[in-house]
Amino acid sequence: DASAPTCHMGSLFRSHAMTMVQIIDHNDGAREVVELLGELGVMQLVDLNAGTMGNRRTFSDDLRRNDAVMKRLEFLERACEAAGVPVRLRDEHAPLMSRTQLAGLDGELRSLEREIADMKAEERRVLLVANGLRENLHLLRLGATVYDGGTEAVVEAEAWPTPSDIELAEERRSSSLREGLLQQAGTTGAGAVGRMDAGGMLNLVAGVISRSNAHQFERLAHRLSRGNCMVYNEPIDEPLLLASRDPREEPAAVPKNAFLVFFSGEVLRAKLLKVAGHLSATIYPLHETGRLVAESRIRRQLAEVQQVIAATQAKLRDMLGSIGASCDAWKYALLREQATLHSLNLLSFDIKRAVFVAEGWLPTAELEKVRTALSLAARKAGRGSSTIVNVLETSATHPTFLPTSDFTSGFQGLVNTYGTPRYGEVNPGCFAIVLFPFLFGIMFGDLGHGLLLLLLAGYLIRNEAAMKKQQLDDIMSMVFGGRYVLLLNAICAMYVGLIYNECFSVPLGLFDSVYTLQGVQGTDMEVQWNGGVYPFGVDPAWQRAGNKMTFFNSYKMKVSIVFGVAQMTLGLCCSLVNHIYYKDRRSIWFGFVPEICFFLSIFGYLVFMIFAKWATDWVGEAKRPPSLLNTLIAMFMSPGSYKEEDRIFAGQEHVQLLLLLIAFISVPLLLLPKPILAYLDMKKKAAQPLPRSELDAVAEGSPAAGPSGEAEGEEQEGDGLADVVVHQVIHTIEFVLGSISNTASYLRLWALSLAHSQLSELFWDKVMVAQAFGSKLPAPLHAAVVFFAFAVWFILNLGVLMVMENLSSFLHALRLQWVEFQNKFYHGDGVMYKPFAYAKLGAARDE
Repeated sequence: DASAPTCHMGSLFRSHAMTMVQIIDHNDGAREVVELLGELGVMQLVDLNAGTMGNRRTFSDDLRRNDAVMKRLEFLERACEAAGVPVRLRDEHAPLMSRTQLAGLDGELRSLEREIADMKAEERRVLLVANGLRENLHLLRLGATVYDGGTEAVVEAEAWPTPSDIELAEERRSSSLREGLLQQAGTTGAGAVGRMDAGGMLNLVAGVISRSNAHQFERLAHRLSRGNCMVYNEPIDEPLLLASRDPREEPAAVPKNAFLVFFSGEVLRAKLLKVAGHLSATIYPLHETGRLVAESRIRRQLAEVQQVIAATQAKLRDMLGSIGASCDAWKYALLREQATLHSLNLLSFDIKRAVFVAEGWLPTAELEKVRTALSLAARKAGRGSSTIVNVLETSATHPTFLPTSDFTSGFQGLVNTYGTPRYGEVNPGCFAIVLFPFLFGIMFGDLGHGLLLLLLAGYLIRNEAAMKKQQLDDIMSMVFGGRYVLLLNAICAMYVGLIYNECFSVPLGLFDSVYTLQGVQGTDMEVQWNGGVYPFGVDPAWQRAGNKMTFFNSYKMKVSIVFGVAQMTLGLCCSLVNHIYYKDRRSIWFGFVPEICFFLSIFGYLVFMIFAKWATDWVGEAKRPPSLLNTLIAMFMSPGSYKEEDRIFAGQEHVQLLLLLIAFISVPLLLLPKPILAYLDMKKKAAQPLPRSELDAVAEGSPAAGPSGEAEGEEQEGDGLADVVVHQVIHTIEFVLGSISNTASYLRLWALSLAHSQLSELFWDKVMVAQAFGSKLPAPLHAAVVFFAFAVWFILNLGVLMVMENLSSFLHALRLQWVEFQNKFYHGDGVMYKPFAYAKLGAARDE
């Protein structure tokens, strides 16, 4: 990012040096100064009006107007999205909107909003008209079925009936209507038919109702008429619009039914119409005669309405297309104005002296750049005086500035999730670039699985530019953001897989084994060592050995301890770097020194014994290798004596006694000196004479300096000393016990690596070896078995190992990074540096 502060080599190790500056200039140049700072993107402004409510600040009215314009623009964006009109991204090289154009944008968007709303209302009205015509057509078809038994042919819009045809059809309907109704009503009982026929005429209510309410309407019609009605209910084969009671909501397409209700009596008619209205039914007139002419007329009207709909939608789409071409540029201009106004509200304006004051943090290396830019801007604007830039000395918390790139941002994000680094302390993110992938590789070590992970990371990196422009979901966005983490994880998994000599649990055999088998195949065979050393990694002969599990368990367990102690020692050394930076000598001598002595005297000695045991030829010396666990336990249980049959080195018991003595001395050295020194500091401060101002207060008889004030001061000192004591006791207990538990926690490297290897071997042996290669079927069937077995094996590898085991290894490596490593030196209570920069508006807009 060209607008971001320069990223210097080594800047990820610790935050850049930050400086608080004060900018003073005339009030009429406030906007120009803020816009210039936004272009530079290096200054984090401090709120100088913290006690003032937002609605009472200088530019609060301008912000409200800008927000109102933004809401209108969001309405237009939603309209474009609903119509499927793409919003074209703005040209980054195009000139920005002037303040005059921005001021006129409100009226332009208001006019467009009104036109769009009117056109959508017209479109909605016409769609409902067309929907009503369709419903009427379906109702006419139901009427034809009821009156004529469905014998009438469908009349198209182009087929106009002659008067003789209409007269013949009407006579046929009149003669068959009463006969059909009486025949179908026969099942309801003679009394009902008689009552309907006695009046000489039948009433009719016809309409369309949503299918969810059709059964309820039919039941209510029978209940209201006490069974003296006939209801015809027929589903409509196409969804139709249901107008909402709220005119602001769009009508929804729902399944509907057409219905006819025959009854007698005007009172019942009023009741049925009221029930139909309550159930959102639409009532249409349906006459016994003239239906052919009505159907033809409705079809002609429907065709005309559809033409109106097409023209309205085309006009609306053209207007939305022109809006979509400028929408992104308008939004960027409004976001830029909003950011400018927010920043202006952070400044302090002095009306009497006609000047403003701005304060904020910026990297020390960028100070001269800001001064030069402000001076050039003042001369260009024709102001008589240059902008004043003062450096302020402050004890306020400095923000932490750790510039990252696409490569390092994923690793820094893992650290920031735990907590933002404190200003000046060592940043664990720079170590996570190396340590996190390597810990992952120890647990996920396999050349084949690492290669699959490498292909995924390579795909994400290759399509990086295109995927940055896409709207990704939460999970995919997280995976894409960690693409370089996946890349290094894959490389380390492949490297450790080469050391383990495993590719999908199959030994590679890149070099000749240094072991040879002698004897008859199928019997106990002897293994002969040729005296050489396998060039790289584990000899593949161990994969076929009977004591394979014993060997790999011992090897991976010791490797886990070695790397765990090395990483925690690095964490303790980072705490020394922090103490030196903060010039905290007490923490060096009574924090780091006892901690490193305690840790290395026990666990450093354990690592030394591991290497010494590996370096000893126990077979050549005809000795039995000792158990390191028993040795470490005996070091505490029986100091000064050694009970193992064979020693690792001469004088081992004396060395262990000395190390144990150092460990025991380190504990009180870690616990006691800091509280004692804090107590002495308080006594020394209390013995010092009072300043002259406080003496004057005593002479004047101020109650604040009287006995109660002295008691209050002693109480505060007591609280401060108690806090130091409690903190040091907790820290000592946590460090001593945590050293043991954290070292044991690194055994998860061994456990996860063993689980990964065993699962991979299980899938290979049970699926590929037993089913595919072990099949004795004929060639065509054998090929099919191999194909399906390979598909099952590959799916198991993807689902179990590449997804579940991969995620498990990732989380365990993250826990080791956060808890076992970072708690040795990392506070994580810093404040992130967030400069005011227009360049970040694009990211904010995407969010």
